[in-house]
Amino acid sequence: MKKLFTIIIVLLAMKFYSQSNSQSYYKRMFDAKGFNIWLSSSDSSDQLEFAWAVPAHMEALVLMYEKTKEKPYAETLIRCMGNTISRRNDLRHQINLAPIYDHQGNLGPAWSNNHYNKKADSGKAYSHLVHSTNIMYPMAKFAGIIKNDSTLQGLKADIVTGSRYSGMKYDAIADDLIQRIKETLFYHKDQWHTEPIPNSSDSMGYYKERNAPDELKYPNVILPFNMQSSAGRVLVHMFIATKDSTYVTQLNQIANFIKSNTQFNPLLGSNIWTYWKFDDLREDVSHANLTASFPYECHKYDIKKNGIPVYSTSDMEAYYKTFTKDIYISPLVIKNGVNYNAENWDIKDDKIVPPNPPTRPRYGTYPAYMWLYLSKYDDETLYQTVADLQAAKHYYDSITVDESSITLALMSNFENLIVPVNTDHKYGRNSDWRGVAKGNFDGDNDEEFVVIRNIDGLMETLEPYNKGFRPVTNNKIYSGSNNWKGLAAGDFFGDSKSEIIALNDHADANENGFYVLKIENNNLIEQARYTGYGAQSKWAGITAGNFISGGKDDFVAVRNFDKEVFVYQFNGTTPQLVHHNPLNLPANSKIKAIASGNLDSDAKDEIVLLVDAGAADSLYNGIHVYDVDDNGVLTEIAKSTEWGPDSDWKGLAVGDLDGDGVGEIVAQRNFDGFYRVFQLNGNGLSNDGAENFSIAQIEDNIMCLGKFDSSSKNEELVTLRKDGGIVMFSAAKVVNNVNNSSRENKNSDPCQDDLSSQLFSFLKP
Repeated sequence: MKKLFTIIIVLLAMKFYSQSNSQSYYKRMFDAKGFNIWLSSSDSSDQLEFAWAVPAHMEALVLMYEKTKEKPYAETLIRCMGNTISRRNDLRHQINLAPIYDHQGNLGPAWSNNHYNKKADSGKAYSHLVHSTNIMYPMAKFAGIIKNDSTLQGLKADIVTGSRYSGMKYDAIADDLIQRIKETLFYHKDQWHTEPIPNSSDSMGYYKERNAPDELKYPNVILPFNMQSSAGRVLVHMFIATKDSTYVTQLNQIANFIKSNTQFNPLLGSNIWTYWKFDDLREDVSHANLTASFPYECHKYDIKKNGIPVYSTSDMEAYYKTFTKDIYISPLVIKNGVNYNAENWDIKDDKIVPPNPPTRPRYGTYPAYMWLYLSKYDDETLYQTVADLQAAKHYYDSITVDESSITLALMSNFENLIVPVNTDHKYGRNSDWRGVAKGNFDGDNDEEFVVIRNIDGLMETLEPYNKGFRPVTNNKIYSGSNNWKGLAAGDFFGDSKSEIIALNDHADANENGFYVLKIENNNLIEQARYTGYGAQSKWAGITAGNFISGGKDDFVAVRNFDKEVFVYQFNGTTPQLVHHNPLNLPANSKIKAIASGNLDSDAKDEIVLLVDAGAADSLYNGIHVYDVDDNGVLTEIAKSTEWGPDSDWKGLAVGDLDGDGVGEIVAQRNFDGFYRVFQLNGNGLSNDGAENFSIAQIEDNIMCLGKFDSSSKNEELVTLRKDGGIVMFSAAKVVNNVNNSSRENKNSDPCQDDLSSQLFSFLKP
């Protein structure tokens, strides 16, 4: 809607882990930042706080309570709601604040300010409908939750004595909230208008601005669609809380009005609409997600009029495709509005395409988080699309993400398996990444990772830092015409340090083979080359792990020329072939990737191969797991195959994704844009779920898992993207327990005055 607010907080973000409790990544972050006990600015005497910041935080709390039913969220929400009601124009005197009269001289049940007047911060206070409905929404939703769950109704509010709802039972609080909402809805009743629908027995309804020309730039104008939706979703939850069908009649009329001003784009399967009826101003991305939230609420809570859903599943599909097919162009490239091609934003490079003044994108018009409400309707693909944008530096430097409680609450509510936590998109789109491997390159408690790209032979060691990455050692450039096919890293020499092996599928046999590097004086030094494998090797990849007893790491390389797996161990600093294993795979099949890790909690690692066998031999198409004995002999112990000839498997990683002490397999295929997760289960592989992405977002990704954050129980997933970016994911759900941190000064006001200068901020030239 706007760049809502910026929250500055002091964190106590220590994590304490146990085996007792499974919590989501963003729930842990929400609690660690103290949002679960923070009162936002609900106890402020400044009425402007109740326009956007306070309602957003209350919405975050009610989201977290709806999902978890954990009482601390309800307790903080109850205090916030009580504070907010006590600061309503007509109730402020109860807490010794001067009453506020609106532009008509009335002491009404609303929250008035003059910040959005024709002349900002000047003249009489005005009660904007959208501010009232933003405030009422979390109140109505909480009331509905309580009224529909008898197990919650007898709970007592154990909040500070003297608070409005202190000591009251939740059911009584819900009753009072319903009454307060009714009062505010009645106060805005004069703004409500209806009209018949031609050739129909039904009608449409909408809210208008009051006729206040001294205060308003657009008096008596029908309010924008996002504001109609803001009101509509209050009515949804008032019906849920009261079962009063008059609310359904009114919200259905709002839905009819919005539908009558929405067109369908058959080419994209998406919806098209403008900002309002007043003119053809484009609906920007931020307002659009609030407009779509009302249809979402209707569908989620199965609101029906005369037995017919107010919004159908096909309506939801059209709304999410407005984002995924219309607004979203490609990874980190989006439009500035619905069906609006004049200004596309390249968030990766922080520019407008095509060039059009202003030369830098106005990210202030693009808080994306409310689109997450629609993520469940798109097989959860939309979640990672929005998360990808919010994890991009040019976005989070301009838009509050981690310090926004509503953003974290939405990210928590809709997360699935993994979430992006560190990104770096400075690398060129033509990088042509060829390998990534974990290792310990600086001797601390965390692992780091090494990458190599083909465009210039850049090899770089990196570790997560803030939201991005930083170098661990000096990088190395392998110039010339090389064909890198992967990296492995481990303690090959037995010196308690990690070395690196780069696999080169060079056209010159004298250059084709293994390049062993070590770290000396913070530099990557080539220790030796072991080449001469022939130009037709068709190497598929390389991995390292504990395969052969002896205390040092070993490495395994696989090639497609003869479908053989080579197992090596080091004698001192020299690799020696232990055994080469011909695989029982069809001649036309291709091994796409290799990875290794401990899948069964024994003393040694297993090897995993991704195989694309084509249509003729699709029986072999999928994941193959092998055990390795001390003689280097491979034995296939499990597989998950018959995935179909069009899978186009690409990325593969093995590690402890969920922090349960047992490794998982993460396999990516280009066919559907999924990361599929598998776990060894006896002599089979169980498919433990999938993370869904836009296909273009993860096409040809290269990946590895590693313990890059020693404070977390799980390992993190590093991915190298086709567009040159590096993205690290952490598991959404991990077995742990979080220290419930708090703010140093709970009475401080962390909200900065970062509001737009006028309500209709996008009407400016």
